[in-house]
Amino acid sequence: MDEVLSLAVAALAGLVCGFLNTVASSGSAVSLPILLWLGLPAVDANATNRLPVLIGAMSATFDLSRRKAIPWRLAILASLPTMFGTIIGALLAERIPNADLKLFIIAAVFVALVLILSKLKSVIKDTDKGAAHFGYREALLLVLVGIWLGFIVLDGATYILLVLILAAGMHLVEANAVKNVILLATTLVAMVIFASKGSIDWRLGAVMAAGSLFGGLAGARLAVSEAAKRWIVGLLVLVIIGEIAHLLIQSYLAMGATASAS
Repeated sequence: MDEVLSLAVAALAGLVCGFLNTVASSGSAVSLPILLWLGLPAVDANATNRLPVLIGAMSATFDLSRRKAIPWRLAILASLPTMFGTIIGALLAERIPNADLKLFIIAAVFVALVLILSKLKSVIKDTDKGAAHFGYREALLLVLVGIWLGFIVLDGATYILLVLILAAGMHLVEANAVKNVILLATTLVAMVIFASKGSIDWRLGAVMAAGSLFGGLAGARLAVSEAAKRWIVGLLVLVIIGEIAHLLIQSYLAMGATASAS
């Protein structure tokens, strides 16, 4: 693909990713398959996709910190075990062959679709919890979430909120603030590992991150009605279904070519 066109597609993917993450969810379910479509190997696409995630987490954490909305003690306690799991997940992602990792990515995008259709995120928002508590059980759960964050990251924010709200008993506002600190810390850790292996396409990633920043700003400033949100979620579902079909067809053709060559 022409380089200018690739950069334009990456910028648009970042824009959509940032916008969706702000007004709906699962922006990486769009950006990650697009990086594969642009021709990046699965490992490189998985690594490069962390740049827009990092930009989103940085801007959100900065804004929440400025408004003194982050309970830093809880945020640090929750970040440490998650970062440990992230190291394991990122190292695992680097060791899995590209073809196998691509199948994991397809599965992760499918899980994102299931989460959207099941409305699990609305259940989290409707949950009212009391005093927060953080012990060995919650730490172990966050290690598992961290492994996922390091491995693929897609919908990792939902899994963090599940642990913080349903297991640790945090209120949604408090959990959301802690979630952004965790995403910032774990994405930085994962990027150090991926960068040391040379897996990040910095040019595509930087363009995508810039698009994500503008998409997030647009989403934050746009007054989205409930009806508009339903349209956005519906469009996201259609896009994800199309991407799953495209990735499956690509994988099938690749397997057929390998079988013919052997």
